[in-house]
Amino acid sequence: MPSSQFENYLKNNNTKQFSSQTFSDFRNELLQYANTFYKDQIVDFSEVSLGGMLLDFAAIVGDSLVFYAEQQFNELDYETATDPVNIEKHLRRANIKNSVASPSSVNCTFSIEVPIDKASPPSDLKPDSKLLPIIKKGTQVSSSNGINFILQEDVNFANVQFKKEVGEENEDGTASTLFLSADGLCISGNITREIFAFPDEEKDFFLARELNNTDVTSIISVLDEENNEYNQVDYLTQTTVFKKIENSNENYLTILPSPRRFIREDSFQTGRTLIRFGNGKGKEIKDNMFSNPEDLILPIKGKNNFSRIDLDPSTLLENSTFGISPKGRTLTVTYKYGGGTRHNVRDGSINSVLENPIVVFANNNDLLNDEDTRFIVESLSVTNKNSAVGGSDPLTLDELKAQIPSVIRSQSRIITHEDLIARIMTMPSDFGRINKAVALENNVSAGSVDLYVICKDNEGFYTEASDAIKTNLSRYINEYRLIGSNFNILDVPVFNFGIAMKINVKSGFDPFEVIFDVNSRIVETMRFDLFQIGTPINVNELIKVVEATGGVHNIITNRKSIVVSKTEEDSFFDMDDLTTRQYNKSVFNPLMNYREGLIYPQRGGLFEMRYTARDIIIAAQ
Repeated sequence: MPSSQFENYLKNNNTKQFSSQTFSDFRNELLQYANTFYKDQIVDFSEVSLGGMLLDFAAIVGDSLVFYAEQQFNELDYETATDPVNIEKHLRRANIKNSVASPSSVNCTFSIEVPIDKASPPSDLKPDSKLLPIIKKGTQVSSSNGINFILQEDVNFANVQFKKEVGEENEDGTASTLFLSADGLCISGNITREIFAFPDEEKDFFLARELNNTDVTSIISVLDEENNEYNQVDYLTQTTVFKKIENSNENYLTILPSPRRFIREDSFQTGRTLIRFGNGKGKEIKDNMFSNPEDLILPIKGKNNFSRIDLDPSTLLENSTFGISPKGRTLTVTYKYGGGTRHNVRDGSINSVLENPIVVFANNNDLLNDEDTRFIVESLSVTNKNSAVGGSDPLTLDELKAQIPSVIRSQSRIITHEDLIARIMTMPSDFGRINKAVALENNVSAGSVDLYVICKDNEGFYTEASDAIKTNLSRYINEYRLIGSNFNILDVPVFNFGIAMKINVKSGFDPFEVIFDVNSRIVETMRFDLFQIGTPINVNELIKVVEATGGVHNIITNRKSIVVSKTEEDSFFDMDDLTTRQYNKSVFNPLMNYREGLIYPQRGGLFEMRYTARDIIIAAQ
């Protein structure tokens, strides 16, 4: 291959380089060197000669070395890195952790049948207070499509405001039982246990084990055979943890030392989770929590002469600063896993309580009749009045990489709007996942911020965040907000829209092919699926896309009438799937919101095109 073809090949396959040295530069320098020192041995250095071939080979080696050096430089920057292994390193350095599928959340209604208090009047029937149960957190329920949900908080019928209905009646028509119902927050997922044994002869400094299941949303507990608890920390040098202490109706946070601890490492590619432990000796806990390297050189202090000292670097690592190692112990790991968009089940689909629900009776438990308690437990039922939301599939490496800039700039507290959005979008997956969020200054109160949030349902359409998701979000950001900062969590109004226009087709073109091309170009170029909260519909850009399509002569429809609103009245029956396709209730007026070729949503609003195959209507003339 002549050198000119080599040069063209390398130009087409090389990325932008930091170095100015190219194939031509290397070859010119080699040619100058050869003419200076080897002109008596080799005279012909043309492209087709043997000397030219040697120059090409040498120049290719130099250019290849530059190429790989530049590639390594690119991998050092998260913006230009392409190797998945290096991208994972950048993500870990940025402390991004929400890499697994997130579960969905929903408030479930638990119902039980309880005998009435015989002393209560017929006009105000009350249940027997001794038989009011507590459905403990950890009770598992399931939906009709096999998605399990776990109760996250106790449902205490003795302390909550429950709804009641008359159940069974006696022969004389008086009520004998009441149906009681109360709500409890449930999050999707499955709970499982794994047992790991670490032998005494284990030589690794930081022992680790990978869990069998993917999409681990939370590690509930890690206990050894002596019931010593290992706490999850952000980094192994973290010596204390926060613990929630429940006292009556209040929850308190207290700081406790954590000599036994572990960190969690998620694989951004496989979705598996690895737990890594400290490496200190477990026989005793040292008083000094931080290792002092000066202790290693105490024997040579005050000496004028000393022999060579051999220092094992491992002694610097074997200390209690990184936590006690589980070497020689057997650990039981209890964790919750599972998530994804399929966990966003429809309303009414959660309808069964799994075996062995955790039910206790707080009042006179020892004096209760086993038959009565068995009757109450067997009467337990569950349903969900609203759809579960918040579940989403794992983010891709590119989506995770896009979070790095905002996370790097964020702090461990919420100061700016950027901090708030970054904190929300990196919220741990076991809280559910917000799909889009925006923070706007409140127009009335200068100290308040309106936080608009939106989720997606199991079909991938935008839907309001449930009360459970909002509660989770409120509790999460409350740990990072400054005193005096107020956030109003609001629903994003979603406006469905469509496109309807009539075009003139140039002579000689098939109208059906032109219409197909126009539809395809609108979907591919406008990318309505990437709209953010507050993004306007650019009618000017839409017109350019249509007019640039081959075969389109001009657009007949007035530009202010191209975008149309879609509401629940436009819902239709899909003959292919035999299901009814719904639109949102929100209504907007394209003419009223039209300004200089842009159609804006109302404050905090979001435009969504639901069914591109039906919502884009192009007529040819």
